[in-house]
Amino acid sequence: MGVKAALRIPIRYLAMHSTDLADNVEAGIWPVEETYEIDPATVALVLVDTWNRHNILSHEQSTARIMRERIAPLLPAMRAAGIPVIHAPSPNIARIYPQWQRRFGARWSRTNIALPEWPPSALRQRQGEYAKYARLPAETWTGWDGVDRWNAIHDSIAPEPDDHVVATGDELHELLAERRVLFSIYAGFATNICVLHRDYGILAIGARGYLPILLRDCTLGIETRDTLDGLLTTRLAIHDVERRYYSADSADLIAACQAIHHTDA
Repeated sequence: MGVKAALRIPIRYLAMHSTDLADNVEAGIWPVEETYEIDPATVALVLVDTWNRHNILSHEQSTARIMRERIAPLLPAMRAAGIPVIHAPSPNIARIYPQWQRRFGARWSRTNIALPEWPPSALRQRQGEYAKYARLPAETWTGWDGVDRWNAIHDSIAPEPDDHVVATGDELHELLAERRVLFSIYAGFATNICVLHRDYGILAIGARGYLPILLRDCTLGIETRDTLDGLLTTRLAIHDVERRYYSADSADLIAACQAIHHTDA
């Protein structure tokens, strides 16, 4: 067997195409498409909040379809290429999985110390003197009692024994650093919320110095009445990633993984 082949991944990012101050305008910003050659040993796939349920029915239906049709076919190709699959499904969900318990469980139980009770719980709950700051829910109906709340990773992409599960950004960083990962490939939900802003999300991991790549067809934001037609929220969140880092398509990534096997054979 020869030297391990590189992943050849078409990526996209936003760039300013101005030539000097006189034409340095917003209209000069548009996407650049390039093909990166990446050592597969420096890559990991991070699946953010790929829950089995969601309190927004339309979002649950759309994300389930993406998981079945886009993310699930990607996983065998990644695993076959030796690329680790890391599930980051939020702390309360991560801790139910043996993959998390195996790596982090004992340590967490030793270091889980009580934190100061601040801000006051009444402020967090908008109760008592803080009730005047209450607002209508943005993603649930008034009076929602948590029925059908997510409680696991979606069955279509359930973790396999050799996968990893993390609960926090520190845990993700530990796994990435241990494997000398440079490129963290992201899929999951919601693009504009958790994928971007979790402590294991793109912005936090990018701030640590990694190079995130978001799979455009393996993510979806939470839209509103004004953005649903055309998926404007999702598109703008992807744009936000492309301003800083990169995006790619899962079909291209699968093809890149499969090409490794042909080259090695």
